Amino acid sequence: MDDVFQFRDKLIKEYERFSRSFVQIAAPDIRNKVEEEYANGRYWPEPLVQINPHYQRSGTIRELVDAGTLHPGCLGIFQTGKTEGNPTPLSLYTHQKVALHIAQQRKSYVVTTGTGSGKSLSFFIPIIDRILKARESDSTARTRAIVIYPMNALANSQLEELDKFLHGYDDLDRPITVARYTGQESTAERERIAKCAPDILLTNFMMLEYILTRYTETDRQVIEHCAGLEFLVLDELHTYRGRQGADVALLVRRLRERLKADGLVCIGTSATMSSAASESERNRVVAEVASKLFGTRITEHEVIGETLERVTDANRDIGAIRKHLLTAVRCKQFSWPDYQAFQNDPLAIWVELTLGVTIPDDTSPIRRARPIALKEAGQRLASDAGCSPDEAQSALARFLLAANDVRTPQGRPPFAFKLHQFISGPGMVLTTLEPRDVRHITLDAQRFAPGRQEENVQLYPVHFCRDCGHEYMPVWHLPDKGRFVPRELDGSTIDDETAQRGLLCIRTPGLNYTRPEDLPEDWIDVSGDTPKIRPNYRNAVPDLVAVTPQGEGTLHAGKLTAFTQAQPEPEEHQGQKGQAFWFIPGKLRFCLSCGRNYPAVGKDANRLSSLSGEGRSSATTMITLAALEYLFNLPDPQPGQPDPRKLLAFTDNRQDAALQAGHFNDFIFLLTLRGGLIGALKHNNGILTEDTLTAEVFNALGFDRPEDSVRAEYLRDPGLRGPNLRTAQADLRFILGYRLIRDLRRGWRFNNPNLEQLKLLDIRYRDLQAFCEDESCFADFNELRDLPPAQRVELYEVLFNRMRTELCIESRYLDDIEQDKIITRSYASLNDRWAIAQDERLETGRYLVLENYLASKRKRRYDLISGSERSGLVRSIKRKLSSGPDHLRDRSSKWRGEKWAALVRDMLRAAENYGYVQRQPIDKSLFGWRLNASLIDWCLAPALPEEQPGQPNAYFRALYESTAKLLGTISHPLFEFEAQEHTAQVDAQTRQVLEQRFRYSQKDQDEWRSHNRAPLERLPLMFCSPTMELGVDISALNTVYLRNVPPTPANYAQRSGRAGRSGQQALVVTYCAALSPHDQWFFHRAQDMVHGVVRAPTLDLANRDLVQSHLQAVWLACTRHSLDDSIAELLDMNAPGKPPKPELMAALRAPDAQARAQLGAARVIEQLAGELDDSTWFTPDYVQNVIADAPQAFSRALERWRTLFEATQEQLKMAQSISSSHAVTEQERKSAERRASDAQQQFNLLLKPGNSQNSDFYTYRYLASQGFLPGYNFPRLPLMAWVPGGGRKSATSANDHGAMVSRPRFLGLSEFGPRSLIYHQGRMFRVVRAKLSASNRSHISGSVTLTTLASLVCGRCGYGHASDPASQQAPVDICESCGTPLSEDNWVRELYRIETVETRATQRISTDDEERQHQGFELQTTYRFLPGPDGRIQKREASIQLESPDEQTEELGTLTYAPAAQIWRINRGWRRRRFKQQLGFLINPLTGRWSPEESPDGDDTDNADDEKDGKEDKIPPQRIVPYVEDFRNLLIFTPAQELDPEAMATVQAALKRGIEMVFQIEESELVAEPLPKADARRAILFYEAAEGGAGVLTRLASNPADLATVARAALKVIHYHEPASGIWTVEGLAQLEKTTDGGQRPCEAGCYQCLLSYYNQPEHQHINRRNQQALALLVALANARVAPAPATIPEPVSSPLTGTTPNGTLPTDNLTEAWLTALQHGGYRQPDACNVPVSHGKATAAAQYKAARTLVFLTAMDEPVRNGLLDRGWQILLFTDPARWHEQFAAHPEVFGSPIKKQTP
Repeated sequence: MDDVFQFRDKLIKEYERFSRSFVQIAAPDIRNKVEEEYANGRYWPEPLVQINPHYQRSGTIRELVDAGTLHPGCLGIFQTGKTEGNPTPLSLYTHQKVALHIAQQRKSYVVTTGTGSGKSLSFFIPIIDRILKARESDSTARTRAIVIYPMNALANSQLEELDKFLHGYDDLDRPITVARYTGQESTAERERIAKCAPDILLTNFMMLEYILTRYTETDRQVIEHCAGLEFLVLDELHTYRGRQGADVALLVRRLRERLKADGLVCIGTSATMSSAASESERNRVVAEVASKLFGTRITEHEVIGETLERVTDANRDIGAIRKHLLTAVRCKQFSWPDYQAFQNDPLAIWVELTLGVTIPDDTSPIRRARPIALKEAGQRLASDAGCSPDEAQSALARFLLAANDVRTPQGRPPFAFKLHQFISGPGMVLTTLEPRDVRHITLDAQRFAPGRQEENVQLYPVHFCRDCGHEYMPVWHLPDKGRFVPRELDGSTIDDETAQRGLLCIRTPGLNYTRPEDLPEDWIDVSGDTPKIRPNYRNAVPDLVAVTPQGEGTLHAGKLTAFTQAQPEPEEHQGQKGQAFWFIPGKLRFCLSCGRNYPAVGKDANRLSSLSGEGRSSATTMITLAALEYLFNLPDPQPGQPDPRKLLAFTDNRQDAALQAGHFNDFIFLLTLRGGLIGALKHNNGILTEDTLTAEVFNALGFDRPEDSVRAEYLRDPGLRGPNLRTAQADLRFILGYRLIRDLRRGWRFNNPNLEQLKLLDIRYRDLQAFCEDESCFADFNELRDLPPAQRVELYEVLFNRMRTELCIESRYLDDIEQDKIITRSYASLNDRWAIAQDERLETGRYLVLENYLASKRKRRYDLISGSERSGLVRSIKRKLSSGPDHLRDRSSKWRGEKWAALVRDMLRAAENYGYVQRQPIDKSLFGWRLNASLIDWCLAPALPEEQPGQPNAYFRALYESTAKLLGTISHPLFEFEAQEHTAQVDAQTRQVLEQRFRYSQKDQDEWRSHNRAPLERLPLMFCSPTMELGVDISALNTVYLRNVPPTPANYAQRSGRAGRSGQQALVVTYCAALSPHDQWFFHRAQDMVHGVVRAPTLDLANRDLVQSHLQAVWLACTRHSLDDSIAELLDMNAPGKPPKPELMAALRAPDAQARAQLGAARVIEQLAGELDDSTWFTPDYVQNVIADAPQAFSRALERWRTLFEATQEQLKMAQSISSSHAVTEQERKSAERRASDAQQQFNLLLKPGNSQNSDFYTYRYLASQGFLPGYNFPRLPLMAWVPGGGRKSATSANDHGAMVSRPRFLGLSEFGPRSLIYHQGRMFRVVRAKLSASNRSHISGSVTLTTLASLVCGRCGYGHASDPASQQAPVDICESCGTPLSEDNWVRELYRIETVETRATQRISTDDEERQHQGFELQTTYRFLPGPDGRIQKREASIQLESPDEQTEELGTLTYAPAAQIWRINRGWRRRRFKQQLGFLINPLTGRWSPEESPDGDDTDNADDEKDGKEDKIPPQRIVPYVEDFRNLLIFTPAQELDPEAMATVQAALKRGIEMVFQIEESELVAEPLPKADARRAILFYEAAEGGAGVLTRLASNPADLATVARAALKVIHYHEPASGIWTVEGLAQLEKTTDGGQRPCEAGCYQCLLSYYNQPEHQHINRRNQQALALLVALANARVAPAPATIPEPVSSPLTGTTPNGTLPTDNLTEAWLTALQHGGYRQPDACNVPVSHGKATAAAQYKAARTLVFLTAMDEPVRNGLLDRGWQILLFTDPARWHEQFAAHPEVFGSPIKKQTP
């Protein structure tokens, strides 16, 4: 890239043209405001310029070897330029030399330097030096160093770099050996590593976990070679946060214990962490984090930072060169005779000291300069040089480009620089409800007009007619309150049941709707003496209303049913009651300005546009496409040079990556298809027929050329020849025909209009004029006979257009039999872009039917389009006739409905005689009509007249016309434009292929060609989740795109650091969504993201689940038993309950294994000294109990697999039964066969031996997902969704036989909720079924029902009380947490736990999909505190205290922290359900099929009939309420004084934003909810959504100052400056409030830069940043400290699943009470639950101990019940003799623990 500034300008210009193309604005005041904002570059400010500084050099490898510091062998290894044949000893940076010095003292250390600083050499040099020296005294092959990388891609990249240093050595003579062991290796490679120990092992934490835990022969040898390990390296230390970081910390301790590596040197690399002012303090924070991770002491003296140096003359500052700057600025061309001349250039010195480094006034070392905007840099230079800012800015850009060609003596550019461009989506316009030219207009999304909150003057979002630009404001009309309040355009809800959805349209002269002629003609019935509004339109008539700026107003006219007289227009638009508006009830049915008519169904978003019609996906597609077009116009790279023509894009959600890749590919496909059609038309005199259409488009795409390189664009095998080639090409022509016809259908792609909408294409009907002029054709049809030919033409165009756009066409391309043939063949012969996927549902020809078939008892069919008297077709014909001759208009106005139907029938019959249409039987009594495709002519549209309102989108017109020209060239890059997702939901093998295609180096191409027949396909665009953030070092990459602002500056640094790594100029573009507060905050504060603070990660090593999983991993390793890769091989599949095989359990229970495990686990726990001191669950016998229970816990962990297996088995049997039945329809048989195929694929996944370790059912990974083994970044006990595969291997993946996609439970409850959409590898899949367990069904009186639970939630504090499953009654009547009486109104019944769902492919991701579609569920959270090992509640309380100047202490509230509370997340139903009191969803209790009947998407055709289950569907559906449960740490903030709802909502939003800012966590990582519910806010519940949490809540509850830090951050977020004194006061807020340049507040109640968010939209009406109660509390919190509350002794409690009474007393019978008393007197552990029904109520256990998997019975029990429980892995203890109770307690310490000795007084 020669000019990154030009590149940036090209992208901005293209994006501006695209963004502004969707809407035209009619209102002059709004239009002028918008134009002004665009002109000021509001949405694309000047980029930030950042220059990479230079690190101080300190000697060379040769000097250190000569001094004896390094082994002589290092000289041969550490040389640059080896591969180029120019080896040179490596020069060292100061930080590398310091690291070597510390390492040689055998001390652990951390290196915190920037990107490109050679951090890896800071550990590889001392490691290799140690290896070479150690070999002189001990030549035994052993592994002395393990390097752990967070990503495989980084390990791969590092291995390539090490190979460069070892270049030139023979394999047998290499001085050191390095091996990668990450799971990517073949079996032979792993065996070679096991046999020949490498000196250095590169791995990832998951693979290291496997090596430690598995006991395969290979893993055992690898780990034995590591005995006495000397070095352990953790790369990218700052990324180890939350549960993953804590897991790695425990892994390090286990590794040290297993390898007996007491002298282990631990090394970490990291970005600079902490916001502390001094370097010493920053280093101390890093040292604390590293010490916690490594389990060894690292001081701030072992933290090595970066040392920078100047490139230019160090003796001259800006003052010394200021007088020379003007001459330098006015230099016409920058060039220098040598490097020294460059160093002395005044402008070079100025640039370095302004953009590169900052030299402090004191003796502190040189620091990096903050990046600044190019415009600001120009202004500074202009000030120093004495010239104009424009001249200075131009000179600065030219200088940077010229300097990029200069090289330092080390061969790098002296000023390697990046541009950081932030772009904001335009969002929306908001106005007040006042007259034009008076109303306030703003583009800042907020609630109130500036300075008018006290008046309650709200802002209303404005949307514009897509045709004429007239403005509309979506509102809720609240008739009981006489108010109009703002709303979202589509999809929002409101609690007021009387609220009426509608739109306000400001009344302007000429907008009058009080007379018949004002309304659309087809709305009016003029058959009687008085015109009347037809009944189906009465509720849609606009109504006049006067609305005040406060939104107060009453409808003026009421609902009109007749027009008795014309009502005069008011003389004034605004009187005393406010501005005159038209209120349009419901959806926009017609535009009041231009008259465009719309049907009753459809979204207003397709009729009205906000400021830009774009979404995040469209914006991303257009920006990345513009970037690729620019890059591909660059010259081809020189042979052997890397190719920079690629773009790496990031997003933070893996489904967003899938959506975006699919969106981009669909856009490119449409661009190609439509461009090809235009090209074909231009080459054929502007007209094509069905016979010539596909062949000419095929040719226009260039596919007729014989070269293999051309055929590779559409064939899977470009070497295809003969009949096979001709067949494949014929199939492609068929597919082109289908796609072209489908592209013209009605009502789609508003963000990507088709050629007909753009008026580039005319569809005409051959000889239509001649037909309509032939009177003989209409002689038998009275009404048609009387029409003039011109009127007939218009009516037939209406009829044929409707049939065509509804696909009522007789065409081979829409024939299902033809389609089936093509699908099978094309899938095998064509590539992914052009082929039709086997599971893609193609649309077939539909029928126009004149009968109202829906009025009959026929089942709805999606292939029938109504042409009855009330259809849209007839309404369109009416409109045409209303504009005809007077006599026809008068006559037709008196026609009844059947007359209109007769007219359509006559039109069809006349056309049938001429050959235009065909009549075909549908069933015995129904006929349908289709248009004959052979008489359709595809014509190039004439040129448009001069600009006028309603013109089609000019941007897309130009885009398609230019594409047609591009396709006409011999060589163009369009077919190379492809995007793929690179995320964790893509399998590892596919990710490797994607990386290979993306790098596209000569090495990659050669390797691919050696294993594949077809050449490697270039992949120029990858959309990644953070999997690539730390990944491949792609030296040629110079462009990075971020689809959203990353969570933290550390993430931004990593992502932006992928570009320009070789010193080339680079561009980083970040798209900021208009409605994301995080994005908007940093859009306005880009410097804080580009050069922000990297926070130290927080780790919680005292998490019980965490510690237990690692101790169980120690146990499994100590059994020395290697588990089979397939779970099925571990189980006795023929025994009831499928228990583990006896021989397996014998090996796992072996006494010697238990002894080894007890010893090893104890040594691991010793390394956690100090971490567990404050835990409530850790007891002296904890380790012993965990190891003793491990075999049973192992068996319990397999339960979910058993359940899934049984459910899949039942599904397969059920589907096979239907498909083999003679009583089912063909459609039901096909559906059953597909379900059987799905079930078989799931069986293969569950059962196949040798499962890949990346499979969810690979034994060790599965055990991690169930929480038995450490999970790292895998969700524990996830919700799983089956995504069916296509079954073929593609260029980017292995054979696709389907996959299980996992999500954390709380996220999965909504993402995998009923009828939800899942985005995966270019396709959308709808959740259609829940996987039901047979054990959860009851068969009562022949019917099938699911066994459900119920929960009673406290109406005051939100505490949950689950019912007894048998009785469904509340166990208590007073809340166990707060003592409030419980109300029957707070029941949530029919609760059913969902664990696995199934999906069905719906369609390819298209350009219509701007954002992931969310169904919008109403979720509720309830919680319970859990008892610890001693039976007492695990929670601690802290008081928030504010000390006043008179030393009085005021309590502001309490913080209640629970380290492991039980949280239930309940899906109460669709947010937009009709009856709010009716909870849950309808499900078939046998098949698990979710009913679509009540779904908001119930009208979608993708729910089609083939989802039916056949005869099983006759089973009555059952209503259930899905829920999930988890055990999380939580924090409850309860203010001391009760606050109003607005204050509580504001404090909740503010504290959440403050926590996100302080701890640098994503919005989705922390959940904040009101307790007990949204309409009764008394407390705020916080819990961390991430597995294991990031330790944030623990810090808030424990660290005295952290809550105050959060409150201060929250105050800054809501637009207040920090006081200079550091002391916040309510009185001082007025002076601290930020203001705009005009002196106004930045927002009133809230905006998207502070508290409003896309995700908290239901809260917007409650959030008010100026609420005095909220401000007073936040200010008080900012000055407060958290102090532990006085210690109290909590009472024992019961399980959350059964009842307790207040104070923990268990409701039991006398025998159980006596047993509990004996248990307590003996000092033994209390049970988790009492009186637990088991085996579907056949027996009741007196007590349950979950951890020990034990049930206690006090009376004898039935043998079958007992055996069933034993088979399920339960231990049964019978306490039938009270005299032996104490003896039995002592005999089972693994259950009851050791007795607690009571203290003597």
